[in-house]
Amino acid sequence: MKIKTLFDNSLFEEFMGQALEKFEQHLKDEEIKKGPLEQRMRGAREFAVFLLGRGHRKGERTKGRI
Repeated sequence: MKIKTLFDNSLFEEFMGQALEKFEQHLKDEEIKKGPLEQRMRGAREFAVFLLGRGHRKGERTKGRI
């Protein structure tokens, strides 16, 4: 039986998803306006996808969640 570690992609992906939700809630708690909040979340999601090894191609529009 293999023990899951933080470096297993599925566990790391779950961790990043939870971290993004907490970050979004933090921004809302700080009363960040909608436009800047969306920009920050887009950047955070892009970085999370990059960390997961699924970075987007140059010029590709990013959308959705991880």
